[in-house]
Amino acid sequence: MPVRSAPKSNPMPLILGGIGLLVVVIVLVVMSQGGGKGGSTPAPANPVAGSGKQPHVPAATSLPTGTAKAGKTPTTPPPALTQDTLQKAASLLDEAKTLFNDGVRLRTSGDNAGARTKQSTAKDKIDEVKSLLATPLRWQEEADLEGWAMPAEYGALGKLYGEVSSLENKVRKSGGT
Repeated sequence: MPVRSAPKSNPMPLILGGIGLLVVVIVLVVMSQGGGKGGSTPAPANPVAGSGKQPHVPAATSLPTGTAKAGKTPTTPPPALTQDTLQKAASLLDEAKTLFNDGVRLRTSGDNAGARTKQSTAKDKIDEVKSLLATPLRWQEEADLEGWAMPAEYGALGKLYGEVSSLENKVRKSGGT
């Protein structure tokens, strides 16, 4: 019976695998230390005092402009929706955004109880917006379903309420009750 010699192993795949693993480890280490954020120092309570940094303040929600929508003549007239009502809703939305952002900052710095309080207050502001706009929103929903013509204010209402819904979802996921 002939004797077979043991197959010679090729060390190249082992070398390439080791180099690949080393590269992955180095990338992970660099990414975990990147951004200059050290986990050992807590965030300052007041970032303005002495640091030269300004706190993040969201840009004021500009009152969206809407365009009139053509369609069938509505069977019920639209409820009064003034620019003042839309402006008040936009102001409440701005307050809710600020509270939400403050809550996120508190959570990031480790203050979960404070973050939850901010998110709950933001939810209260969102509820105020929703109650302020409840009647026009019901009419707009019916108008949309029925294909009615809508005044320009209702186009603006749709855009504003889209922002409200998006923020409400974020607040809910962040602990706002």
